[in-house]
Amino acid sequence: MASITAIPAFAASNGIYTATAASHYKHPTTGKIEDSGGEGSYVLGQSMTESALNKAALVEVDSSGNTWVTIRLNLMDNIQSPQFQVDGSRNGNFSAVSATVMQEDFTTNTTDFRMQVPSENAVIRCNMYVVPMGREVIFYITVGNLQSGSGDFVTSIKVEQPKNPEPKPEQPAATAPSVQAPASQTPVSAAPSSEASSSSEAAGSEAASEASSKESSSSTAGGLEEFDESGNEVSSASTETEIISSSGDPVIWWVIGGIVVVAIAGGCVWYFGFFRKKK
Repeated sequence: MASITAIPAFAASNGIYTATAASHYKHPTTGKIEDSGGEGSYVLGQSMTESALNKAALVEVDSSGNTWVTIRLNLMDNIQSPQFQVDGSRNGNFSAVSATVMQEDFTTNTTDFRMQVPSENAVIRCNMYVVPMGREVIFYITVGNLQSGSGDFVTSIKVEQPKNPEPKPEQPAATAPSVQAPASQTPVSAAPSSEASSSSEAAGSEAASEASSKESSSSTAGGLEEFDESGNEVSSASTETEIISSSGDPVIWWVIGGIVVVAIAGGCVWYFGFFRKKK
């Protein structure tokens, strides 16, 4: 009764697992021996079943919860016609199941048998004919210590991959609180504003035009600028006026020049026309 209450009540979820197979000459929960050797052959029978059963096994659970166990028998060159029954309640009531040969290895004399069971906790009974003994032998098989994977076994089910969870929406990045400058202080911007740049450009253009006008006036005056005693610049127009005014009226000079020319011309006429001819 203590062993019955220790039976695991849970079943493996959808997946493929390697497991450890254990052989029992007695039923693992009822303790009953069905082999003809009886209680007197327990030690020999247990040793024989441990040699016949490989410790590696496979458990497959599909998405609907259906479970299959694949056990591997050794010494297949000395074993004939193995058959299997399943005790899902582990109370000694067995039901026959069909087993499928999944693979055979003639080098190691092993064969894999796959059968459906109520769960991986079920007890499997195997009856087989042992050639050296010349009779049928009955023993029990349980599996445990499930680990994810398939090892070197042949699998038959597909494992559903878990769906990727939907990505959570990204949280907006926290912004640092803005610091306002005191009212008495005027923040200085690193880059000039468009209005300031426009005004600076206008001032620059005015300065350039003023410089060009100075250069043109300087070039007309021979590259020199004149200033009066008060330090004011004297324009070229005022200078010319002063020169003309200081030199006198130009009309008088033209009249004087004309008189001189006429006098010279008259002298030449008198000399060549009268004086030289008379002489």
